[in-house]
Amino acid sequence: MAMRFLSAVDLPCHPCMAMVILPLLLLLLVPLTAAQTWPACGESGNYKSNSTYEANLELLSTTLPKKAASSTNLFATDTVGIVPNVIFALALCRGDSNASACEGCLVTAFQDGQEHCANNKDAAVYYDSNPCMLRFSNQNFLATNVNDNILVVPSMEMPLITWTRADFSRILFFTLLNSTAESAADSPRWFTTSRLDISSFPTLYCLMQCTPDLTADDCMACLQPYSQYTLKYMDGQKGGQILGTRCSMRYEIYPFFQGETMLRISNLASEVPAINNTLPPVTVYPHLPVGRNSRRKVLRIIAIAAPLLSIFLCFICCIVWMTRRRKGTDILHDQAAMNRLEEDAFVSRLEDKSLEFTLFEFSEILHATHNFSKENLLGQGGFGPVYKGNCS
Repeated sequence: MAMRFLSAVDLPCHPCMAMVILPLLLLLLVPLTAAQTWPACGESGNYKSNSTYEANLELLSTTLPKKAASSTNLFATDTVGIVPNVIFALALCRGDSNASACEGCLVTAFQDGQEHCANNKDAAVYYDSNPCMLRFSNQNFLATNVNDNILVVPSMEMPLITWTRADFSRILFFTLLNSTAESAADSPRWFTTSRLDISSFPTLYCLMQCTPDLTADDCMACLQPYSQYTLKYMDGQKGGQILGTRCSMRYEIYPFFQGETMLRISNLASEVPAINNTLPPVTVYPHLPVGRNSRRKVLRIIAIAAPLLSIFLCFICCIVWMTRRRKGTDILHDQAAMNRLEEDAFVSRLEDKSLEFTLFEFSEILHATHNFSKENLLGQGGFGPVYKGNCS
């Protein structure tokens, strides 16, 4: 009976397939772990595709990132075109960034702005970890110091308030933010990183920055409301960000910026002002309620589970492949043994019929034909040359 043996490539769990599983799972994680984009789309109208406005925006996307990256403050503004297709733009990179990262971030920001605010003439783009922000508009926002498009992004971690008294946490946050704001407004680059160390309480880290075209007073005026926004929208949270066109703030319970801390705070404020309920409206990005798993926790679980799952699948596939290969080898050995038995049986049958004809050794045939000499060649048959020989 004919038998077909499986080769390695025929096996459904070949190790090569297992090797593919891990990269695919890691690729699935890339969108989840990428930097979070927070767009703010304006309401000043849309532009048409292939229009002059779109062409001006494309021009800005190639020139403004290079302009900002080449400046000492990693900051640039520009204006392109004439009314009604004029575009005003502002780009700022974090003070702890570098020229290369700044330019790359701003190139991405232009792409994200046009993707998330498709054909919108006014858009701002912020990130949670990428070191830049971008704003472009058909309105001349560069002519004022107004800090608009403000986004409040609370941390999705479990709140600090669960293990710190609510009244004390407010003093901690106000001290951190107010002291950092004063330092940023007094800095040559309107940029400061800080650290608040209070015994028996978690260390808090903060970063604040204003656009370098503001005065010290304008920078302080921009940052001061952020302590109010924090107490109102992020009271007790372990981290969060407030992002605006003219100034930004972020704090965490872990160091998230590059370089040494510029300001260390060890003395708490004596009192915290009441929350001002007349502050300008802001956009608050939703966060998960207290006690639920945050998105970041989910990402951590996936990041840990996916590689482990990949290794497990690779292990299972290798076992299956080796088992099937061993079975195939056993079948081959069995077939070879059967072939040998058939050959032995055939020889035995020939020996049983030795009375009908005689079996000769090959050496005897060579001697009888004189090593198949030409003198003994009789001719050519259907199965090859025919020789005569004397076997006596």
